[in-house]
Amino acid sequence: MKKIFTTLAFSLVIATSMMAQSEECDVIFTGTPWFTMGISGNGRFIVGTRQYTEAYRYDIQEERLWVLPATSEYDDMCFSDVSDNGLIAGKDNEMFPAIFHVETQSWERLPFPYSGITEGYANEITPDGKTIVGFIMGSIDTDKPYTVFPCVWRLQEDGSWIYEELPNPETDFLGTKTQFISTRTISADGNTVIGVCVEKKGRYYQPIVYHYNGSEWTYEYPFLEMTFNDNSIYNKWMSQEPNMYNYITVEPGDPEYMFQVEEYQMAFAEWQYNFWTEWKTGFEVTAVPIIMSNNGKWLAPMATETEYGWKPGDISIEKTSVKSYPILFNLETGEMIKYENLTHLNGWYTYGVSNNGDLISSDGVNFYLKPADYDNTIELSEWLSDEYNFNLWSYLPPNTEYVECSSISPDMTVIVGVYRSVTPDGELDNKEVFCVKLPGFMSDVKKTLDTPRNENIIVAGNELRFSSEACNIAVYDICGKQAMAHNGNTTTLDITNLSDGVYVVTAEMNGVVVTGKIYK
Repeated sequence: MKKIFTTLAFSLVIATSMMAQSEECDVIFTGTPWFTMGISGNGRFIVGTRQYTEAYRYDIQEERLWVLPATSEYDDMCFSDVSDNGLIAGKDNEMFPAIFHVETQSWERLPFPYSGITEGYANEITPDGKTIVGFIMGSIDTDKPYTVFPCVWRLQEDGSWIYEELPNPETDFLGTKTQFISTRTISADGNTVIGVCVEKKGRYYQPIVYHYNGSEWTYEYPFLEMTFNDNSIYNKWMSQEPNMYNYITVEPGDPEYMFQVEEYQMAFAEWQYNFWTEWKTGFEVTAVPIIMSNNGKWLAPMATETEYGWKPGDISIEKTSVKSYPILFNLETGEMIKYENLTHLNGWYTYGVSNNGDLISSDGVNFYLKPADYDNTIELSEWLSDEYNFNLWSYLPPNTEYVECSSISPDMTVIVGVYRSVTPDGELDNKEVFCVKLPGFMSDVKKTLDTPRNENIIVAGNELRFSSEACNIAVYDICGKQAMAHNGNTTTLDITNLSDGVYVVTAEMNGVVVTGKIYK
């Protein structure tokens, strides 16, 4: 919502937010150290698993932990996701896709139509608990060691589940045989599924997006043309791949063996460099994690731009330049936003995306929020302290050294993290999952961000200029914290000492208080 605030109104908004939110912000400790794998759409439940040890469901609302111990050291059961009413999706004690009912403490295996299936996984469940995405795997074809079937299960009115197979293309994105497709996540309405397609040799992969129109599933590879040039180039170079046996003709131990190995390595490196230079664009989207917003609108993976180097005599190519950063991809429009200023050097790695396209990250010490449509990032604990007078770190043990993000609720009102405390000699002292409840958090952030620009307040270089004489000037940063103040009359104000970013300025001009947003 865009408003023109008076100085008094702007101050009241900040003060009211601080009083209300300082009472409502809360940190809840779960009593388990295992990372969170899934969070319900309403932000009430989280689930996680420690392989071969136990799985858990935590009720944030009732602050209650429920734990399922493994039946043996070989028990690979898993809680992977949870619906709004607490229904758990995952795999049972025999590694088949299943749901778990905490009320009856029992697994319910999901159906599949093939014999020869040896395992599977229910990866994610929709908030309403009616659709599950996952896969089954087994040897049902004598010509293949195994086949992976991407699929969904839909809940029927009589309480039973039906198996629905997703398209499993025989030909992959390179024109060769698909090795397998791993489905990862599903939208809240059950109509969009994200997965990863792995090509025949397992060297390359592409994110795959499935769409359901009410009667059939279709799929696309949204990043394919951004990553690779024409397939004919791939086919040309693959036909020229050096054959190891043409170079290595003697057995290990022969005086010529290591020389021949090096000759092959040099030939392969030259071939690979020329191949990738012509075929790969240098832009790639990571397969893990590929995070989708709950409403199925946004994908938020990491992207990497890589340049390779090679010279005659080298036995391998090298990465001469690597730049990694988060991207935000709109599944409805195909628009992609590159946040190239948020590289790994700044500790950014996307852990979640809200329904509005807001990103959350953690660098092992802090949580960072990247609000949609804004250039700035917010460090969560600093923002909570400045805006709500709420000290997140005071809730954690004093010897806490690391804080990592696990998950977020779709509306960003719950952030799930893990703290690790360390003894003076550097040993792990304690580790526990905790939940930060933040009612109204994003709306309060955007009250500042959505303040409109004002033609009477502009920036020229390091100078803030007013269209007429101004007094009682106040400059607030993106978190609502006052960064500058000036009471005397002036038409210009030096802002050299302000860091680059978005600011809200209030000033009295001609007896009227005006507000505007500036970018420095």
